[in-house]
Amino acid sequence: MFFKWLNNVSLTKKLYFVVGIMALLIAVELFTLSFMIHTLSSTRALVGAEGLWSKAQKDAVYSLTKYGYTHDEKDYQQYLKLLAVPIGDHKARLELMKPNPNLDSVRDGFIQGRINPDDIDGVINVLTRFHSISYIHDAVTIWTRGDYFLDMTRYLGDRLHTEVSYSGTPIEKINRTQEQIYQLNEKLTVLEDEFSDTLGEGSRWIERLILKVLFSIAITVEFTGLFLTISVSRAISKGINEVMRIAHTVARADFSQRAKVYSNDEIGQLAGSFNTMVDDLQKKIEEEKLAEVALRNQKDLYETLLKTESEMGEGVSITHGEKIIYVNDAVCKIYGYSRDEILALPSFLSIVPDDERPRLTERLRLRITGEREQSSGETQIVRKDGNIIDIEYTVRNIQIDGQMQMLSIIRDVTDKKQNEEQLRKEKERAETAEIARRIGEQFLANMSHEVRTPMNAIVGFTDIMLKTPLTPDQHQYLEAIKMSGDNLLVIINDILDFSRMRSGKIPIENRGFRLSQVTSMCVELMSPKASEKGIKLSANIDKNVPDELIGDSTRLNQVLINLAANAIKFTSKGGVDINVKLLSEKKDNIELEFTVKDTGIGIPKDKLATIFEAFTQANNDTARRYGGTGLGLAIVKQLAELQGGSVAVSSEEGRGSCFYFRIKYKKNNVSFVNSNTISTNGKEKKLKGLNVLLVEDNAMNQLLARKVLSDWGWNIVVVENGIEAIDEVTRNDFDIVLMDIQMPEMDGYEATRQIRHNLPEPKRHVPIMAMTAHIMPSEEEKCYEAGMNGYISKPFDTQTLYTKIESIIETSQN
Repeated sequence: MFFKWLNNVSLTKKLYFVVGIMALLIAVELFTLSFMIHTLSSTRALVGAEGLWSKAQKDAVYSLTKYGYTHDEKDYQQYLKLLAVPIGDHKARLELMKPNPNLDSVRDGFIQGRINPDDIDGVINVLTRFHSISYIHDAVTIWTRGDYFLDMTRYLGDRLHTEVSYSGTPIEKINRTQEQIYQLNEKLTVLEDEFSDTLGEGSRWIERLILKVLFSIAITVEFTGLFLTISVSRAISKGINEVMRIAHTVARADFSQRAKVYSNDEIGQLAGSFNTMVDDLQKKIEEEKLAEVALRNQKDLYETLLKTESEMGEGVSITHGEKIIYVNDAVCKIYGYSRDEILALPSFLSIVPDDERPRLTERLRLRITGEREQSSGETQIVRKDGNIIDIEYTVRNIQIDGQMQMLSIIRDVTDKKQNEEQLRKEKERAETAEIARRIGEQFLANMSHEVRTPMNAIVGFTDIMLKTPLTPDQHQYLEAIKMSGDNLLVIINDILDFSRMRSGKIPIENRGFRLSQVTSMCVELMSPKASEKGIKLSANIDKNVPDELIGDSTRLNQVLINLAANAIKFTSKGGVDINVKLLSEKKDNIELEFTVKDTGIGIPKDKLATIFEAFTQANNDTARRYGGTGLGLAIVKQLAELQGGSVAVSSEEGRGSCFYFRIKYKKNNVSFVNSNTISTNGKEKKLKGLNVLLVEDNAMNQLLARKVLSDWGWNIVVVENGIEAIDEVTRNDFDIVLMDIQMPEMDGYEATRQIRHNLPEPKRHVPIMAMTAHIMPSEEEKCYEAGMNGYISKPFDTQTLYTKIESIIETSQN
């Protein structure tokens, strides 16, 4: 980490660093020297103190001994004065032995012991810092043993003073005391010699230690300085030598090597800059070589390019200003001129139509001035034969022999332009057809609505009148009206279904259903028609046919109803049979064949091939006698094919027909319950006293609905638009709302949305059923999206109306 840092700093910082380290080491060396000298001086001061202590104690014993002979009080006072020196040292030593000594007391003790005040702090440092050293420890131990002799000296001195002061003391006793003092002095002399030797050894040890430390520091300073100097010098010389090495290789025109960058200092930056210079130099030399090769091969390259473009059918020309100086064979073929004729032209603008020349002249000016080096576009050329053709061109400036010229790639796009024009016209025709189709669909939807609105009143009132007492003639007239109305509705429905199928707007769904329910519903719906004609209508499903299937039951029902209605219409006696049988079965799929067989008038053989075409019937007499549009079977065929099936017919004129179609379905392995199935057990549920809001703007339809609903014993409130409906629902409670769609001021969609979103609970959840003349599938979807609960189209069947209302109310209550 240190060397990495050292490599990445500048040379100046490196030198500062070396000088700083050397200065720091010298400072450490001087500090250590000062410390050692001070320590040695303190040790010697301690040795001197020992001499003072020893001399003072001997002098004190001498003065005490003299006092025993002279009995002079001055000798005794001199004894006490001299004894104060070892007593002071004694007090200082005892204080130092404490865990937290009072240094002031220590200093006072050493001053009393006659140690030079300048040496006292050094003596204290020696005793405290080096107390664990054996020499100092042994000396202090000897010093401690001297405490006994000091105490004995003081004791004997006090005793001798007492004996001398008492005149009656025998001389022998005084002599004995003096003898003890003499013996004590002898022992003290031995102890002092031992103490002095120990301190001498300690002093010499400290001297040796100082020499070793000073020598070690000096060696460390010298080697560290030498190491740093060598390291920095080598780092500098290494980088410079590397740059010099690469400089020599570049001088030999060898650009394959680069200087290694060892650091981020000035030498490293120099190496990096040198490498960049070598890269640029190598790149320029290579570019010059490539330019030389390009210049040598340019002519061959252009010749190859022009030949290749010509073989590909694209024309290539080179111009200098307006003058054409080269063309390939493709240009000659496009222009209709020979090469010599083209090269002889004064300007390429000579073969351009007059109205194109200003634009091309301006583009030429921009290329010559360098404002645009490349351009492309379309223009026209006048061929030699006088025909004007369309061409595409791409022009780019090129340098040949130091001159700026223009290379043009030319393509004949006359056929392409003609095709694009034809496609544009076809698109316009298609868009026109699409607009016409949409207008037609809208017209059919509006026509259906406008026809169904009055038809609702006609058919509805006819049904009501047929239930009243009538004369035979009146009954016959009303039956004729009802039949005409039914036929008209069939025609309208067929036209709408056919229109939707042609526009591809009939989706095929895959949902679970029960086959038996579909056939039963078909029979139930068509039975009234069959009964009116006195013929039998039956349905039979083979036992091996699975009942639970997945597919589009609505489209299947539509096919069956169309075929059954067609068979009933053309049958006056006998019956119509619907049969379902299994053709094939796999693990998850089956193929069924449905047949609808009648005993009607049959179809001529020459009409069987076209019977499924739109607006086709067996003959003109059929249309006059039985009515219809000729769309029913065309709808059947398309519905069967939309479900992936097929339809066919066999017939014998005068004996009847058999229509059959085949469709594949998936088996439904999950139990299915159709919530939309209507119970037909013969027990009609009677809803009594319902409160109904009828939203209808047509007076006749109001009258009809009021009559039908009143006959069921229901209470009816009638309003004419969505705004009135919202107000009425807000103020009153209703069991159900029958909502027309197309009304003035506010339609049924918006009224339903506002009821669902704006009214409080529980009014916003009132059941709403659409009752409209709109029958397009998208209209029914819009009703449910707006929040309605059900849908019935006009004209409506009274029993169907009742059943749907009953279902909606039961669902809302549950």
